[in-house]
Amino acid sequence: MTEPSCRPVATPVDVEVVTDDGVTLHVEISGNRAAPVTVVLCHGYGLSLSSWCLQREALGRHARVVTWDQRGHGLSGYGEPGSGAIDQLGRDLYHVISQTAPVGPVVLVGHSMGGMTIMALAEQHPEMFGHPVTGVALLATSAGPVNPSFGLPAGGAVVQLAAHWAAGWIGPDLVHLLRLARRVPGYREIARGLVRRFAFGSRVSQRKVDLVLEMMEETHPCAVTDLFQQFRPLDKKAALAALGRVSTLVMAGERDTITPPRDSEAIADAVSGADLVTLPDTGHLLILERCGLVNEWLVPLVLQPPLDDAC
Repeated sequence: MTEPSCRPVATPVDVEVVTDDGVTLHVEISGNRAAPVTVVLCHGYGLSLSSWCLQREALGRHARVVTWDQRGHGLSGYGEPGSGAIDQLGRDLYHVISQTAPVGPVVLVGHSMGGMTIMALAEQHPEMFGHPVTGVALLATSAGPVNPSFGLPAGGAVVQLAAHWAAGWIGPDLVHLLRLARRVPGYREIARGLVRRFAFGSRVSQRKVDLVLEMMEETHPCAVTDLFQQFRPLDKKAALAALGRVSTLVMAGERDTITPPRDSEAIADAVSGADLVTLPDTGHLLILERCGLVNEWLVPLVLQPPLDDAC
């Protein structure tokens, strides 16, 4: 299978969206701008809209495609220290939809933290789910506390405590560490090894690994710190009821050690009629690692009619 291109079908149009607290978000609109449906792609923690480069072409044949850098990521602003909260990301998404897709139907796709952004929106504006939002895809995400195992063996309290301690110590300073480490001989190979270990579940191209590193290095340090602190106390289970009114796809990587398959299973169990897909030999960054399979599931979600219009 030929890997999709990282170029959108048409040259994207850059748009600036201003949030309720005055932060300017970088947004790109591409794809079939005459299509009746708009797909809004919400990226994960430490990434940017570039993480969707292998989905934009496939989806752009059938829909307008809106990609955006979440606050503190890519080319978007951040705001005051402490403004990085999952609930704020939900409000940001509301403004993105309002200013770039004012009429439906709209399909929302979120990877990792992007899925949490969608759930925050569903909690704040459940009335939007059904119309204009007709479909949702939650990829490698969680509605509850994120307790990554980093591949350590399960079953021991000491091992689990060590994993959580490492996450708490490394996570908030990861971007700082990467920037400092660039001065160390052999940094690039060490960093590539870490990305391969924690982001993917199989062998991927060096180009994909380097793309992840570039996005991480561009993330605002305050966003890294503030948002990381949101993951362990996360609780968006109440938002899942609204997703039962739309077509919902839940997808996980079998080897994901950050948001393991059990997190996706819990979401699917709570959303009436949700489709659950687990991709074998796949890690957390499934949108890059298994782009073809991910696209095969996303395109039908975009094309299917709203639930209340289905035969």
